[in-house]
Formats: sequence, structure tokens, C-alpha cells
Amino acid sequence: MTVIIEKVRQEIPGWCYVWTKLGYFILSCMNVPYIYFLENVGITIKPLQLHWFTTAFNRSVTKWALWRPKFFKIWFTVGVIVVGLLLLPSIFLLISTLVNHFRPVQEQTVQALQPVVPGINLPMKELSCYFFTLLMASIIHEAGHAIAAVKEDVHVNGLGFLLMFILPGAYVDVPTEEIRTLTPFRQLKILCAGVWHNIVLVLLALGIGLSTPFFLQPFYLHGHGLTVMQLTQDSPARGPTGLEVGDVITSVNKWTVASIVDWRHYLIKSISSDQMGFCVPESVVHTYDETIHHEAASDSFFGHLSRLYSKSKAFEGADGSVQCCSGDSDAHLCFELMEDKELDTGVAAMQPFSCLPARMAVSMSTKTCINSRSCPTDTHCLAPSLKNASRLLQISRRGINGKHKEDVLYLGPPVYLYHTVTLTSYIPKFSFLSLTWPNTIEVYCDYMVKFSGALAVLNMVPVVYLDGYWIFGAVIDLFLAPWCDQVTRKIIHVIVTIIGTMLLFSNILIGVWSII
Repeated sequence: MTVIIEKVRQEIPGWCYVWTKLGYFILSCMNVPYIYFLENVGITIKPLQLHWFTTAFNRSVTKWALWRPKFFKIWFTVGVIVVGLLLLPSIFLLISTLVNHFRPVQEQTVQALQPVVPGINLPMKELSCYFFTLLMASIIHEAGHAIAAVKEDVHVNGLGFLLMFILPGAYVDVPTEEIRTLTPFRQLKILCAGVWHNIVLVLLALGIGLSTPFFLQPFYLHGHGLTVMQLTQDSPARGPTGLEVGDVITSVNKWTVASIVDWRHYLIKSISSDQMGFCVPESVVHTYDETIHHEAASDSFFGHLSRLYSKSKAFEGADGSVQCCSGDSDAHLCFELMEDKELDTGVAAMQPFSCLPARMAVSMSTKTCINSRSCPTDTHCLAPSLKNASRLLQISRRGINGKHKEDVLYLGPPVYLYHTVTLTSYIPKFSFLSLTWPNTIEVYCDYMVKFSGALAVLNMVPVVYLDGYWIFGAVIDLFLAPWCDQVTRKIIHVIVTIIGTMLLFSNILIGVWSII
């Protein structure tokens, strides 16, 4: 036994091993009381699984089903119609998702369905949202089956809850033999009830999420900037003149930022395009320019030797950036003149590169630009000469009280800024209000839409052990009974099930492979 436990310990990492070790400890120390306790409360413990089965909710389910019999008759009939119309689209969704995996990376679209792995594509800080929403979506799904079964005079043995590894869920025990004695349409009322409830839950969560700004309007401003909720300890946006929790970001490089979508869009744009220039007044350049003599880069031995012993000369680095500052001050950057001398006027007095104090140049600029033709008179388009992935971003901000604060100049890869700064589009009107409340509501609604929608789609596909297997069987009997005998219908059902099962598991395997 000791050898087996040690082997399990090597194969099962972390807290998964704790379940096995705890069960072994209890079994070995208090075997009889332990088994007696589990049998009385309906708990079953297996490797990486915890089940709880109970009949305590049977009476409540019966009361709910008999509460409004006419309403539930119409309710579950509508559910059959809606689910029936979505059966084929759910299969096409899996097919399109599978095909999308084999397209070139540049042509791939956003995946409608993909596996969720905590710590990889699910932030660990949102693990509680994942657990709660998945459990609730499963409970609502199974409650639909239970209520519909009682409505159709099918006995419900009980309801259960399970924890499989880190996947919470629920299930209802309904005798399959009793369901098969019903007509195909009455079977569909029970079989489609779970998917139907998931669809309604998606619509409800979507409605709450979209209406949150309206309901919170007396307490929070929405669409007037982004509030900094959290900064990681290693965030490059920290510092004496950096971002602080509670700051309200209003613009990035003169572009107004009113929502998370705007923020994400501009950061992606800054990554995919060249560094944006700034329309800097010509007087600022002439007054503050500290450019050293410019010299083109040389790969020869004497060229490298010249840069080593003559630090007063500018040179072009291996990454393509030009170093035209002496390097004595971190506040200065080398700016490149973004002008076409054949088309633009007034460039004779301007050097191709200017070493300027970055904060002075950016704060005195009037707008962003690509070249000087878009700049006002007596200003020129200057863009900092930076390394390939680095960008200079001017982040305008204010305090929650509305008082303007000094702009933040972020110098570095925009992707670091995106991953280390947590923002919300809600600005509290009162100091005692939390920054996290509105965001928490939207996150829970977002996960509910995703997980409840995923449960609905997966249970509409003809896969063994899922609702889709039984739904397609009832649909085949409903529509093909007048033309096909029972054997032919079973063959059709088996073929459809094989196709659906292969389709689902192919999506799962390729999806897991793509995120590892």
C-alpha cells in the first residue's frame, strides 16, 4: 500500500494528491465510521472525484413543476423549438472551429470555442469566477431536466453535485426507461430542457452585463475614461511619475480612451505600426536641442573603434535606432524628423535628428502625426528613434476627484503595459465606492455567458453520454418513424453519434494542443 501511495504522489501534483492522501488516512484510521458517515450523507470519494447525491431537493422540484403547469407546458415547448433550430448550427460551429485551426495563422479568426486551462488562458485571480459560474450553469441545466421530468410524470430519483479535479458540476438521476416510454416530443421536452435553460441563462447574463452601466449610473461614471484598478509589482508603468491606483486615464498619444476596447485597440495599433510622431514647435527644437554630431554606422573595424573612442559622435545601432544624445541624461531622447524634403517646406533649418528632453517635447506638442504635412504651421513631426519593440506613449490622466495630473511617459513594449495594468471603465462618484464592484459584475456575467453557452453548444452535439446523443435519437424517431423501421433509425443514430463524437474530441485535442 505504501508503494502505491508513493507512486500516486509522484504522478499527481499539488493539491490533487491531498485528496488521495486524505482519503487513505481516513480509511486507514477510522474505516467503519467513515463509511457509515458517507453512506448516510450520500458522499462518494474516488480518485480526483467527489460526489454528493441527495433527495433533499425532490419535494422542492415537484413544487416548482406544479406551481404554474400551463406556463411550464408552454415554456418547455418553446425550448424544444429553439433547441431544435440550433442543433445544426451548433454542429456547423464545431466544424468551422476545427477548420479554423488548419488555416494560416494570419487568416485565423477568434475561436468561438476553446478549452479553458487555469493559469494558461484563465487568470488564476479569476479562478473563483470560473468555479462559481460553471457550477451555477450546471445546476440551472440540471434543474431544467428535473422540472421537465416532473412535468411529464417521470420520477426523479434525486440530484447530485460533483467535483472532478477542478471541474464543478451537477447531475440529476432520472430513470431512462421511463423517458423512453414517452412519445418522442415529450422526450424532447425533458432532454432539451437543460440546453434551453442554458440559453436563457446566457441571455439573462448578457442583459445584466450590458445594462450594468445604466443601473450603476447614480454611483459610477461610465465612458469618460479608464480607472487604474491594479498595478503589478513589476509593472514598468510604476514610478515617481508613473501610474497610480485610482488614476483616470483619458487619452493615449492624444487619442481619447473611453473604454477597455479603445485601450486595447490603441495598444495593438501601436504594436503593429511604427512609432507615432509628435508635432513639436520649431522653437522648442532650436532652444532645447542637444544633438551631438551624427555619423552613419560602419561595420568596419575602424568604424567600431571610432565609436569607442569618440563618444561625442552619434551612431546608428544594430536595432536600427539612432543614438544622437550623449547619454548623460535619461530624460533626453533622440527624435527623428518625419518629413519629405521634396514636399515639405521649412526643413532647411531642421536637422534629421534632434536630442530633446522627452517630456518637454511631448508636452509642448499639439497633436500626433506621421509626417509634418499634418502638423500646424511652425511645428514639425518628430518621432523618437527607439528599439524595434519599444514605443513612447503619452498617457494623459487625472485623479478620481477630477484634478488634472502630470502626463505619464511610458517607454517600452506596449504589451507589458497591457498585461501589468488592470483597468476598469467605471469611475466612482463617491470615495467610499469600490473600484472593483462594477468590474466584478461584468466579469461574472462574461464567464456565465461563456460557460453556459459552451454547455448549451456541447449538449446539442450528438456525443455519447451528453444530452445531444438522446436529443438526436428522439428527433430521428420523431421525423423518420413513418418512413424507416427501428433498425434503420438506430443505424442512422449511431452514424450521427460517431460523427459528432469525433468532431467534438478533435476540437478538444487540437484546442488543447494550440494553447500548450
